[in-house]
Amino acid sequence: MVDEKFWYSWMALALLLCPILLALVSLTFSYYLSRRYLREMLEALRESSYFHRWTERLQYEGWFEHFLMFISVRGMMLFPNAGVRRGFLCAKDVHNFPPRLKRLLAVKNTLDGVVIVWTVIVYTLLKLDS
Repeated sequence: MVDEKFWYSWMALALLLCPILLALVSLTFSYYLSRRYLREMLEALRESSYFHRWTERLQYEGWFEHFLMFISVRGMMLFPNAGVRRGFLCAKDVHNFPPRLKRLLAVKNTLDGVVIVWTVIVYTLLKLDS
């Protein structure tokens, strides 16, 4: 059990605020990637039927649609085998996807993983203490 004094310290405040701050950083990074690199990602997936016409519509869409398109691209590149099997992605596009964009998506996935793990740890500590 955690000492009662711990929950009134700065360390406890930092422990509880870090998942919130990391989630905000993650959302900000997603927004940045959707505004800066989404067009490149969609052009790299040009032969995929799921993303075929998105590049043409991109300039007419707002920030929320950019964000949703980025989430779709990220999800398809996170698990490309399922997209290839269903016919949404072209295997050649997945293989030729630019490495620097793959690296940015890997950073985003890692950041989200850290947020989830940290939140689970804080939740577990709070449940154990009560």
